[in-house]
Amino acid sequence: MSFEPQDHQSALDEIMAKINAIQQESQMVESSKRIIDEFENNKEEKSESLVDEDLFDQIKGQKKVTEPQKERSVIRRFIDGEEDDNDEEEELPDFSKIYADDPEDIEDFESQEDKDAIYRDLKNIVGKMAVKMFFLFILSIVSLYLFTAGFYPILFGGNVDSIWFYLSFLTVDVLCLGISFGIFTEGLSRLLRARADTDTLLALLWISLIAVRIIGMIKPDFFPYPLNLEPMLVLGLLFNVSAKKKIASNIKKNFRLIAVSSDKLTVTVPPSCETNNDLILETGEGGEVMYAHPTALVSGYIDHSYSDFNLENKSERFWFICLVMIVVGTIAISQLAGWGSALLFPASALALSVPFFSRLYYASSIAKNGKKIRKNGGVLTSVQSARELADANLLVMVEEDFLGRDTVLLQGVKAMGDTQIDDLITNIASLFNAVGTPLKPLFLKMIDQKSVNLPRVDDIYYHEGMGYSCLIHSKMFLVGNQKLMEHFNISFPKQLQEMALKPGHYPVYVAYQKSAAGIFITSYEHNKDTDSAIGLLEEGCAAIGIVSNDFLFGEPLLRTLYPNVQTELVHLISSKTGAACRGFLQRKEKSPDLIASVSGTKGLMACLNGGSKLLTALKINGFIRILYAILALALIFFIALSGYSANTALQILAFQAIWMIPVCAICTFCK
Repeated sequence: MSFEPQDHQSALDEIMAKINAIQQESQMVESSKRIIDEFENNKEEKSESLVDEDLFDQIKGQKKVTEPQKERSVIRRFIDGEEDDNDEEEELPDFSKIYADDPEDIEDFESQEDKDAIYRDLKNIVGKMAVKMFFLFILSIVSLYLFTAGFYPILFGGNVDSIWFYLSFLTVDVLCLGISFGIFTEGLSRLLRARADTDTLLALLWISLIAVRIIGMIKPDFFPYPLNLEPMLVLGLLFNVSAKKKIASNIKKNFRLIAVSSDKLTVTVPPSCETNNDLILETGEGGEVMYAHPTALVSGYIDHSYSDFNLENKSERFWFICLVMIVVGTIAISQLAGWGSALLFPASALALSVPFFSRLYYASSIAKNGKKIRKNGGVLTSVQSARELADANLLVMVEEDFLGRDTVLLQGVKAMGDTQIDDLITNIASLFNAVGTPLKPLFLKMIDQKSVNLPRVDDIYYHEGMGYSCLIHSKMFLVGNQKLMEHFNISFPKQLQEMALKPGHYPVYVAYQKSAAGIFITSYEHNKDTDSAIGLLEEGCAAIGIVSNDFLFGEPLLRTLYPNVQTELVHLISSKTGAACRGFLQRKEKSPDLIASVSGTKGLMACLNGGSKLLTALKINGFIRILYAILALALIFFIALSGYSANTALQILAFQAIWMIPVCAICTFCK
């Protein structure tokens, strides 16, 4: 609601009379001369500027907020003191957890105890995966040694046709079952639901190898060649467990940032609405619009994490079709080349496919991008979140989030006329507390709100580009620039209107009861995180729309702080559209968002940029893997019809190595 004076002429007469009285006071004249002399001599502002030193220090000393030191949580101490930039080291595994069932779904955290419990569970998961990886690594060495002995019998005492050689492979198969029983059961349960994933392929490969080993020992001449395919099973399990460990570790490292008790900035992509349409028309940026707002918690964290492998849900049908093709191929080969060749076909086809279709490539892309995002202060919890934000190219936020914390400073304040310094500061703090601008903490931090009651503020009206008018104690209170004062016919001494300030420093004038009440100087500092965010903007992932309630913030200030910013990347939202956006930008106690930042704009832009890179890597990988599946089935079918040879297992390994090179390269460099 706008406040307008009832009688402009009487108000003008009263204001002019009061200002003439102020100017006639010798103390005011001397103070004004001192101020202008100090600015002309370029003295330091903190020691001798607009600060009314005694009163300013006194009000700060009397009303300093003193809060008891809270005991730091385990996660807080861990974040502050133990995590380095590389963060590649893992905790010692909990050996008692190696064969234990996976923990139940971790619920959202509501207290410090919940956070600590979740973190312990995440550490246990990572530790269990590390132990499994160790045993599978040993088994892979053993299986590769036995595989090599098949070509060089001297490595196994010169006789690879003995029952002990086949029993050695069978022992490897049994140990794989003991270590990965949960993987096999989960894979078979998916098969019963007409779906298939890497766990399903591994379970069926194990069943095929066990069948081949048992039949081979009962009827040694049944198969044309005794293919030694156990290395593919062990490597597939090793890659699978390694992928799960990478993903669990990434979740744990993300949780360190998510669980920080201070506010973090999160992003939502709401459904299309009238406000979004106005933004798109005003900024020229199409697509979905993202809103960034502060929140204390991110709910459903584990549900939104990588542990459920949602990315593979769409491919489950394809892998199931591949399994059906293997069954059909087995029947066809049995009619054309006999059952000896037919029973080797599923074992060979699965051995060729499993290591390549491991989640390791998927997990590597997530882990590498997750690490880069965390270094920039951001957290991207899932591939699903990257997909939801893929079409969004406008991020809307308030100016204090764009500028960052502690980038707006108070250089000095002075009361004028009959106004006392403590009343001036209290009134300003009350107004800024109600409207919420980057200037809000400058005065609130000087007031102990437990002992000082802020006055009620009514009829607040924002004059765009000028400042605020409101009612305090039923009297007009103005805070703004010189244009606002001229708009209400309130004059300040000429010396205070013509001060020569450094770039990024601005005078703010205060009037009360239609009279000049005070002045303070504020400054804006360059923020390295915001500068880095602008650099990420230039990579084309999104533009930023800034909703401002700060009458000092505008294109000139933006150019002063960040001279290299591209005009088309940063849009200043008009007050009408900005008011409609405010509902999306308010702080939320609990948010279901999928990305978050502890470094403001920089972290959010890192999430968006990292999500784009991640999706690119996974799309290319998906195409290569589907192409690989088709060629692999065709190759094994051709080998089965033409007749297996002693080198078939070696050919399978070589075929995998050639195709793995481009996939590994994509996962490594798309970050």
